Amino acid sequence: MTRYQFLRFLLLSLLSLVFYPLRALAARFSSEESLRQKSPAIIPVSDMQPRASAPMGKVAPITPNEKFYVEDIHGPPKHLNADTWRLRITGKVDRPLSLSLNNIRKRPSVRQIITLSCIGNPVGGYALGNAEWQGLSLRDLLDEADPDFFAKTLIFKGEDGYHDSIPLSRGRHPAALLVHTMNGEPLPREHGFPLRLLVPGLYGIKQVKWIREIEVSDEPHTGYWQKKNWSSDGKVKIVSRIDYPKNGDQLRGFKTVIRGIAFAGDRGIQYVQVSTDGERSWSLARLEKPLSPYSWVFWSFPMKFPRSGSYSVSVRAADLYSGIQRDSQRDPFPSGTDGFHRIHFNVLRG
Repeated sequence: MTRYQFLRFLLLSLLSLVFYPLRALAARFSSEESLRQKSPAIIPVSDMQPRASAPMGKVAPITPNEKFYVEDIHGPPKHLNADTWRLRITGKVDRPLSLSLNNIRKRPSVRQIITLSCIGNPVGGYALGNAEWQGLSLRDLLDEADPDFFAKTLIFKGEDGYHDSIPLSRGRHPAALLVHTMNGEPLPREHGFPLRLLVPGLYGIKQVKWIREIEVSDEPHTGYWQKKNWSSDGKVKIVSRIDYPKNGDQLRGFKTVIRGIAFAGDRGIQYVQVSTDGERSWSLARLEKPLSPYSWVFWSFPMKFPRSGSYSVSVRAADLYSGIQRDSQRDPFPSGTDGFHRIHFNVLRG
């Protein structure tokens, strides 16, 4: 590096420390002013409807491909040709890339078990699943393309017209993948064949399917669902669910074992608590070892029935960073739910 280049680099670095915070502050004030000018009567509308079904029997640690929930804007692209398809990395990079599917499959790949959850999943819902994914390290591919010093956004564009973005720093997550294989099989069409994004810790709203282009940018980006007023953050909230018994079940006997799952993205689960007395008190549930740092956790809690009658159970969880699930957001719109799952059932002893 010449002396001129060094001084130029130093000057630009100093300017960035002043310019970007000021620009972000100005954008924030502008956004807040825009919100103040909007009528409070405006109601955001969304047509997000994840397709999922309750599992029959005990929940499997790995969700079969055909049972995995599906969410998209209008189904898989009808005219996607795997032979002519290319992944292009464009924008603010020193080395733009264009890769065929064959080239991608020949490259070193990474396997990782990751739970994926839809931001539209309701309290106690089944629009989340756990799979073993295989694909390219996004971080390695970014290093190969060599993003510009001031680049800060990765914009993912799908063949179906869907688009969203994540911060460049998120794209360097050690387990962020461009996936071509799901549970040992080629990625199914409904799940993004030939290539989809998977970044632990983010809802499916950010995990673009049928990717054809990754644009590296120095500007923010408004994604498809953000234009419909959904959150631009996409960070998974702490959730917990009761899988057995089901709400409204009739049980017989003197005792049972309550079972379910808990999930907090890439932050893991520290503990799960269960209440059987209307949330006046909480007791720790037993946790099974997760299949990976990015996987859901199975929990269980033994419960005795001193009498026949009606019973209720509630569940809540905490992540490994001392984040505690709050019963504050029961509607998935606009940033996902973290509401407590509660069930009621009847018991007949004897």
